[in-house]
Amino acid sequence: MSLRITQNSMNRTQLMGLNTAQSRLQGTLEQATTQKRLNRPSDDPVGTVQALRFRGEQSQIAQHGLNITDGLSRLQASDDALSQANNMVQSVRTSVIQAANGTLGPNERKAIAEQVRGMREGLLQQANSQYAGQPLFGGTTPLDNAFGPDGTFQGNTLPVLRQVSDSPGDAGQMNVGVSGKDAFGNALVKGTGDLDKLAAAIENGDGAGMKAGLDALDTLRTNISNVQSSVGVRSARLASLEALNSKQEDAATIGLSKVEDTDFVKVAMDMAVQSQAYQAALSASAKIIQPSLMDFIR
Repeated sequence: MSLRITQNSMNRTQLMGLNTAQSRLQGTLEQATTQKRLNRPSDDPVGTVQALRFRGEQSQIAQHGLNITDGLSRLQASDDALSQANNMVQSVRTSVIQAANGTLGPNERKAIAEQVRGMREGLLQQANSQYAGQPLFGGTTPLDNAFGPDGTFQGNTLPVLRQVSDSPGDAGQMNVGVSGKDAFGNALVKGTGDLDKLAAAIENGDGAGMKAGLDALDTLRTNISNVQSSVGVRSARLASLEALNSKQEDAATIGLSKVEDTDFVKVAMDMAVQSQAYQAALSASAKIIQPSLMDFIR
């Protein structure tokens, strides 16, 4: 028994073919307009999963980049404050050596003693330097200053951690905090600290006290320099991580582009071919689809 092909069946087949060609052309036109191969998950489910993975990597890398930049800025601020502190100590040390030689009179010694006390105030200001509203040398303390008005350390020595890579555990974190206790010790304590003791010794012409004070100055300078060296090492590591982070960001961007972006030359060629095919299908359909009774009446 033979199957009878009706005109309606032919019309439906032609319309289905036209709709398919039009849909394909519309999809290609959308890719040309948006420059994206993936405009919805249904365009390529596997590619969509890959694109989401690359976007997740980009987000994580960007956050690491912000943390690295913040860490570098904080360490740079710490380094600047420590440099100022070291310069103060070195400058006053020269004057103290003159006082210790025993050739200066009471008024001159008093002036140098005031210089030492002024240095203590200056060092206290540097020790209470802040970054983004937080004390640089106070660890994780919620207080405004690492050192109190009397020069006592009121912060803590807990690390100030930043997540700088996706390495697990401690390997992915960096301590960007600097311990004020390690750098300044008890030298800034008013009255009983090394600097005020040195000032009193200079005023009184106490040779042994001045010698002990000079030793304390040298110890203070060494401590500041050691802490500053640690800051430099960590800054160098962060700078290296910053360069690596930039390369990872570029790699993720390229990977996402390969998955998500369209090949414009290929899309342009596909659009031309599909447009010609659609026009040919329209022309063929116009000849095949039987005119209606109304066409005859007109």
